[in-house]
Amino acid sequence: MDLTLYGVEIWATALLFGRIGGMIMLLPGFGEPSVPGRIRLAFALAMAIALGPALSSNVPPPADSALGMAFQVGSEVLIGVLLGGAARILVSALATAGQIVGMEMGISFAQTADPTATGSGQLVAVFLGVLGVALIFATGLHHMFLQGIAGSYEVISIGGQPPVGDAAQLALDATASSFRVGFQIAVPLLVAGMLFRVGMGVLSRLIPQIQVFFVALPLQIMGGLVVLALGLSTGMLIWLDSLDRYATWLR
Repeated sequence: MDLTLYGVEIWATALLFGRIGGMIMLLPGFGEPSVPGRIRLAFALAMAIALGPALSSNVPPPADSALGMAFQVGSEVLIGVLLGGAARILVSALATAGQIVGMEMGISFAQTADPTATGSGQLVAVFLGVLGVALIFATGLHHMFLQGIAGSYEVISIGGQPPVGDAAQLALDATASSFRVGFQIAVPLLVAGMLFRVGMGVLSRLIPQIQVFFVALPLQIMGGLVVLALGLSTGMLIWLDSLDRYATWLR
């Protein structure tokens, strides 16, 4: 069945739009909650139309019934959500690191407006999130994700069934990598915090008259900011490397 409109193959575009739309809604940089959903979907539709001529030969024929066609499109949407969701899990490493860092610095209850989301968030986590989005576009990593969208059709062929087992393993690996990267970003603060608490404990034993809590909190915040500034570049490079490896796998 040949369905065309102004030279655009409707069926091929619909299948491509299902997967591309699911990925664009979740991929880092493109899928941020601050980007309106209609803008993301319009971009996904434009990309589906652009990729249509190159991938139309691999598009399976539509099913005989409307329910079957809906199932085919739904499968592509599910695949796109799975692939984009794995990248979104990797992004959550910054939130994990921000929570740990904020707790070590003693400002875990400090909240601020999050421009990348629709609400507020922990101060350090919001800072790392905004920095991460800026680095994605500054380093050109968003181009690799766009190439990864096209390359995903080599990883999972168009019209294929969602690989449930492989998807579960992908989600597990992405979650483990997210926690590992988040912990690696926060390691300097954890080490410095442990040494600082040991030092404060020794000080309180040597000088029992001193008010340790009043002395410790300003030093904890100031020292935490210094350590964070010194280790931030390395931590963000580790995070970008995890996204780069995932985008390379998609390509």
